[in-house]
Amino acid sequence: MSLRKYGWLFITTLLLGGLGGVLVALIFDLSKLLEGSIGNFFVGTLMYLLYGMTISIVAQMGFFAYMTINYFAKTIFKTPSMWRSVQVFLIIFVFFDMIYLRYTSLGEGGSIGPYFIEPIILLIVAVVTAYGKTSLTNRTAWVPTLFFMYVVTALEWIPALKENDVHATLSMLVPLLFCNVWQVMQLHRLVKRES
Repeated sequence: MSLRKYGWLFITTLLLGGLGGVLVALIFDLSKLLEGSIGNFFVGTLMYLLYGMTISIVAQMGFFAYMTINYFAKTIFKTPSMWRSVQVFLIIFVFFDMIYLRYTSLGEGGSIGPYFIEPIILLIVAVVTAYGKTSLTNRTAWVPTLFFMYVVTALEWIPALKENDVHATLSMLVPLLFCNVWQVMQLHRLVKRES
């Protein structure tokens, strides 16, 4: 990947994160933004734009961390199927942990049912993204895309998952998903060898 391509990916991901932040503002805090003067609306929207851009930096760090781990894992594990099996195991492990650890730390003796919502939403988005990626490239992209979208996004999402607040979890998830879906769907275009 050339420096020019990386710069393009960085800027577009930054802008998408900002767009995700503005979308969160318009969905969850529109009433607060419309209180007071027009200046309140613009300053509040600007704060959410900057918040989304900050989340995009987290998403980009996670993306390049995954790319590095994936590179080393391919050299450590003897066969590609072995690394795929490890990724599938980690997806299942993270799914379980997102439910169990949140329930034990935030559940306070209530029902475990609500703690299935976030992991299932993330899994649905990861499966749809993996399906889209395989239709654009090949079927070997299924597990790595699913792993990145599920495990890496869950790790990036940890600060919001520590709270038992739907607004906090979704306000971080929306920009993360905008950025992570964008990055993984652009990767094959950016690393394609030009003839």
